[in-house]
Amino acid sequence: MLVDCPLILREVTLTPSGEWSPSSEGWNVVHIVEGASYCFYKGQASEMNAGDGFIASDNAKVLVRASQLGSVQLQFFQVQPRLINGLLTIAESHQLSSTQVRAPYVTFFKMADPIGQKFARLSKQSRMERLDNRCSLLQLWASGIAGLFELPVDEPGPRQLRDRFRQMVDQMPEAELSEHSLSELAQRLQCSERHFSRLFREEFGVALRSRQIELRLQRSLQLLTNPKIKISNIAHESGYRHIGLFNSLFKKRFGLTPSEWRRKHLTEEEAARRRNAGQSTSIVATTTVESSKRVA
Repeated sequence: MLVDCPLILREVTLTPSGEWSPSSEGWNVVHIVEGASYCFYKGQASEMNAGDGFIASDNAKVLVRASQLGSVQLQFFQVQPRLINGLLTIAESHQLSSTQVRAPYVTFFKMADPIGQKFARLSKQSRMERLDNRCSLLQLWASGIAGLFELPVDEPGPRQLRDRFRQMVDQMPEAELSEHSLSELAQRLQCSERHFSRLFREEFGVALRSRQIELRLQRSLQLLTNPKIKISNIAHESGYRHIGLFNSLFKKRFGLTPSEWRRKHLTEEEAARRRNAGQSTSIVATTTVESSKRVA
């Protein structure tokens, strides 16, 4: 699984009537730098000018088309929630996953909006690969989708234990969840293990153990991309004392053993590096569109 430059600002130039769609894993934040274009989503066209843009989940089918009258320059960056699970709480990660599985999410912004103004300022800065600038991009994305994290209104009546549970998962990073046993979590909430398991399943639609396994395996994927780390060390870092159990769970989840996955990843990474060699950061799209479908 290749990481397609998350939190790195990239540029695309469209010739008149050229088209472009974000097509990679994770969320895409797109900003028009120069020119006039149209954004097509769910059969509707929205006009976008310099300073306008949108934020879209990876399952949202969005198309940007330049006007016939001139070229368009846009900038975009990507956010992959699975790579920042140390920053996300359990509730936030679940909300993002539920959004992507349940329905596509797209929100538009204008040049005069706070997000549009911040994106414009960031796009003018140099050395966007620096940590502080990457953090600024992450903050821009987070503020743009803040509405997703609004908690539902709880039904009336005394529900103190459930309220404490929700407060707990709202504040606990996912990385911490994978490190604690059911007994430790139940003790923290001051309830029985059975009750904690039931609350977790009701809230997130999956068993606690299943979620912990998924988090640990996703962590192992990140470590496997580094060929210098031994498989046995990755198993330990991911929370598994026995490498046999780690190998079995990994293959069941991804269809390959950790060693096989690493070889495949490194082969794909090398192939991608060769394809990208000599190419500039700008991409020129020259798609020809039938005149009956053009929008000027």
